[in-house]
Amino acid sequence: MGTSELKILGVRIDSLSRAEINDWIESTLDDPPEQKFVTTLNPEIILKAHRDEKYREILNSSDLALCDGFGINFVSWFKGRKTKARHTGVDLVDYSLKLAKEKNLDVLVVVSKHSLSSPEEIRRGIEAKYNFKAQALYLNSEIIFENGEEKSAQIVFVNFGASHQEKFIFENRMKFPNAKILVGVGGTFDFITGKIKRAPRWMQKAGLEWFWRFVQEPRRAKRIWNAVFVFPILAILKSK
Repeated sequence: MGTSELKILGVRIDSLSRAEINDWIESTLDDPPEQKFVTTLNPEIILKAHRDEKYREILNSSDLALCDGFGINFVSWFKGRKTKARHTGVDLVDYSLKLAKEKNLDVLVVVSKHSLSSPEEIRRGIEAKYNFKAQALYLNSEIIFENGEEKSAQIVFVNFGASHQEKFIFENRMKFPNAKILVGVGGTFDFITGKIKRAPRWMQKAGLEWFWRFVQEPRRAKRIWNAVFVFPILAILKSK
């Protein structure tokens, strides 16, 4: 796999094409159980890691660090090492679920109590879109870690949001003995359940998804400001 990497504000990002990423996912799911920790990095995550050394170390320990953010593409271009492709959490989940159905793999979604979509809505959304049954449960030690729901999961998605989801995976990954891929996906499943509509393709390509999200969720104004304005300015200044 023709991988190269770059660092922005001390956080490693793997530069891979979409085909290379998909090949990596499929080969990982075909191999005997060997846990792989995947991160989907956006400007907000990198800003948090810049301010939190422990979180930065966790992200840099991942087996695959994907570029999920137009701002990262922009900064990498400015640094003269543009990433090959942007690969969002939605892209990753979509391809992984298609492979899970094809290969008859067990999927578990660990859901935050603050999630817009409930476990039942996530289960229904996956079944409706992929004709595939997955397990989705609120984070509850009595259910997940005592009733054994984590034991059979081969793909584990965690939707707590940064930095909670990556720290949870890092601290608990050994409790998922059969997991091949563990990844934090934030609010990705809200797109599958229809709670949030994804931006039109032209807006995605133009780097205007932030504006689309702001229109749908004005409460995200501070987060969007940090991602769209604070991040590129800080990253460019720190690169000098």
